[in-house]
Parts: sequence; C-alpha cells; structure tokens
Amino acid sequence: MPDVTPPEVPTFNQAQYDDFLAKSGDVYARTKYAVLLRWISGCGRLRVLNAGCGSGELSNLLAAAGHQVVGVDPDPTYINLARARAGDRFPDSTFVVSTIEDYAGPSGFDVAVSTDVLEHIDDDRTAFAKMVELVRPGGTVLITVPAGQWLFGYHDEQLGHFRRYSKKTVRRLVSDTCTVKKLRYFGGTLIPVCLAYSKWMRKPYPIAKVGGTSLVSRVLNGMLAAERRVALPLGTSVLLCAERKSAGTATVPTHTTTQRRAA
Repeated sequence: MPDVTPPEVPTFNQAQYDDFLAKSGDVYARTKYAVLLRWISGCGRLRVLNAGCGSGELSNLLAAAGHQVVGVDPDPTYINLARARAGDRFPDSTFVVSTIEDYAGPSGFDVAVSTDVLEHIDDDRTAFAKMVELVRPGGTVLITVPAGQWLFGYHDEQLGHFRRYSKKTVRRLVSDTCTVKKLRYFGGTLIPVCLAYSKWMRKPYPIAKVGGTSLVSRVLNGMLAAERRVALPLGTSVLLCAERKSAGTATVPTHTTTQRRAA
C-alpha cells in the first residue's frame, strides 16, 4: 500500500508533545521499552545513540541500566524536556538538538535506538542509513515503528505519520545495511483499541485508562506483560533488533531529498 503523506506542519506538534508527556505513565510504551532493554541486557556498559529521543523517557531507562546515552532530536522543546527529566541523576547523558541526518557528533556507538521516529520521515531509508553509519560495525540497531498500514487513522494524522509498517517492509528497509537478528510484532492485544478509537471513532487513544486500576486496565496490562515474552502474529508496533554489517557487505542506499515531520 503506498505511503500516506500528511500535510506539512511546524516542527512542534502539540499532540506529539502531549504524547511524549504521557509516555512515563503509558504501560504500552514502557513494556515495549522493556523488550528493547532485554535485547541488549548482559552486554555491559554500552554507548547508546537515541535517535529521535523526544522527552527522554527511554534515554533515562537506558541510563538507569548503566549505559552512556546521547539523545538527539530536532526540536529544542523536546530536548529541554529530556534534559529536565534526566536532571542530575544521569550526568553521563547528553542531549543534542539535531536531526538524525545532520548529527555531527562522535560516532562509533555500540547501539543506536530509534523508537517511533522513522514513520515521521518521508525518506526513511536515508534516515535509517545515516543512523546505522553512527554505529560501529557489528554494533546493534534497535527500532520500533507503528504496524499495519490498514490501521492508519486519526492517531497517525495527529502525530504527522507518513506510514505504518509490516515486518516485511521493515526487513526491506534495513537489509542493505543490517543483518536482522530479531523481528517481531508487539501490541496485538491493542488492535481492537486502535481500530475503535483511531480508525473508526477518530478519537485519541485512552492512554491513561490503559495504565489505570480498572478491571479492563488490569486485563490489558496483563496481556501486554505476556507479550513481552510471546510475540503474536499481528500487532500495533514492529520491533527490530539488527546488527550493522561490515563495510564490505553493506549496500549503499540511494540518497534523496528528505521531507520530514520530525519526531
């Protein structure tokens, strides 16, 4: 299915900002982050690039796990929020105002992670290739993106998404520069919520309710906890763990002009 091009909007997006603020209490986001953290656990202290770090929630979780984190985001509002959240707790964390493509700091990272970012970028292949260039050969690349173009709806439009993905399109996106190690869906239990709110009613997701204490919330929380270990055949997100290929085996992608709705 072809990509959907949203209308051009300013870099700051109030709906996106509110979404960032909600992530600290969003069990869906935190469970998804837990999967990524488990994939790099037991590897010692790592230098991690968080490309499109937003409010810094994942950056802080990475730092709390003992990693040295550099977070980049093109919007200073989000970077200021990330710095404020890190405070004095994680002095080794650094936050830089930059796009993925324009980041000019030190490279050779052990890990690059990008959560719910590539769907905001028209030329996602160029952005992904640039992110991979910042990782040492043999290093790890972690990404999450929304799944299922058939679920594209109000939520995607409000956040400035160009597309949603499948495991097949993610594999195609990364195959030139990376070897896929793990590729799975996540959030299959929330497909009915996504369909009902974003696709049919065209309303914001009930994020606060998912993290609540009602019977429905407890059931959803338990199902998401189960999905940390057991992947379903469909989901609302695609999660990838890949390894950067050596220079001799990587294919250089064709670079084109990028239209972006930055994350």
